[in-house]
Amino acid sequence: MTACRVCGSHIGAPSYEAPAPALTSGTTLLDVPTRVFVCGDCGHSQSDEIPDIQAFYDTEYRISLSSDNHDQIFAVAADGTIIYRTDHQAALSLRLLDLPEGASILDFGAAKADTLRKMVLARGDLRPSVFEVSSDYAPAWQGWVPEAAQATYAVPEAWKGTFDAVMSHFVIEHVADPVGFLRDVHALLRAGGSVLFSMPDVAGNPGDMAVADHLNHFSEASLAHALASAGFELTTIDKTSFPGAFFVVARRADTAVETARTSKSADEAATEAREICAFWERASEALEGGVERYARRKVAIYGAGFYGSWIYCRIGQDVDVVAFLDRNENLRGTTHFGIPVLPPEDLPEGAEALFIGLNPLKARDAIAAQPWLQRTGLDHVWL
Repeated sequence: MTACRVCGSHIGAPSYEAPAPALTSGTTLLDVPTRVFVCGDCGHSQSDEIPDIQAFYDTEYRISLSSDNHDQIFAVAADGTIIYRTDHQAALSLRLLDLPEGASILDFGAAKADTLRKMVLARGDLRPSVFEVSSDYAPAWQGWVPEAAQATYAVPEAWKGTFDAVMSHFVIEHVADPVGFLRDVHALLRAGGSVLFSMPDVAGNPGDMAVADHLNHFSEASLAHALASAGFELTTIDKTSFPGAFFVVARRADTAVETARTSKSADEAATEAREICAFWERASEALEGGVERYARRKVAIYGAGFYGSWIYCRIGQDVDVVAFLDRNENLRGTTHFGIPVLPPEDLPEGAEALFIGLNPLKARDAIAAQPWLQRTGLDHVWL
């Protein structure tokens, strides 16, 4: 039995289990199994804590530190222009928060704070502050965030009740106490201040369910429950502007808050989560079939992100992976697990199969749009 991190209800057996190794969002391998528990009372899903979680985020978790211009692809425009995640996050955050002139804004769990930096470039009147549980990102803040507005490891007491807005992009899914995390943010806001959170929407991106360091997999229902418990009035849940993610805006309240109604009930969210867990069971079986067909033969993997890494960890010892294919220009000339990362049009001639490591909700359209991946004799293996 385990307790739900959002509502405290007891949860019985896990809905998904996979043996070690587990794979993190940064494609680090951990020697632990993956287990997912689904709460039928509030619709929340959660995974086991990873070992020594504080040390992991202080010294091992290195999001976007591989290069100065490291970023992730958000979308590819009709003309082929690549749109990067932090550019889209910055524009979306400014629109959703609708900040007043001269607003003070804290990036909570900022990493390099690229999103906030781009917001400040667009709105020079904003007064930025940053906080992170590691000091490794501090060099990226120099020159545009005042020293007094930077903090690592612990939030200064003097910051409490001072911010017009707090934003936290893709952080809350990592924390072992999400309601406590929200209460900490509540304390940093001025009366009536707003918070903007982004986090994966597991219904729009099923891969999130298997990410080892994503301890929380929120539904709309569990989000509403967590926010009300922490003293926030929910104003917006946007799950269309950033497919595969929730962008959530809430306002600090100083009286008791009722849980907001959402488009799906907790029961519906729990059913959906269990169906996603069943997908991962089927995906494992599909990979086993692909390995049987292509044992010790040359193959490539499309996608050098989580999905592609998850595939490699399960087939890399049994087939000859000659390349990862990825459209992210920042990955060109790099290696992943010691294997070259190539643009898709450079698919090696000797590859007999392409294992598709993309969000299965988008994968077939993405592959169909690339004629160089349709060559005769190339088999596609789908999750």
